[in-house]
Amino acid sequence: MRKQYLNRFAVFSGAYNLMMGGAKDFKESLSTKQTAEEMAKEIARDECFARWVQIFDKVTDQITTYRIVDGELKQEECE
Repeated sequence: MRKQYLNRFAVFSGAYNLMMGGAKDFKESLSTKQTAEEMAKEIARDECFARWVQIFDKVTDQITTYRIVDGELKQEECE
């Protein structure tokens, strides 16, 4: 069996849409959704130039996208 180098949840953040940045916006991979959400909250609170955070679940291939508004996360709804 191959060794996994990334944990299940990957956290990305930046000032532009992920499609414009991709890998350079990668922050960290974490093993639980709770720790990924905690990191997203830290980014929202501490990184003044960040405008969005995305949490990617590589098992389900789902992305949760948040806008950062006044240091807090606002989940974006899919259209």
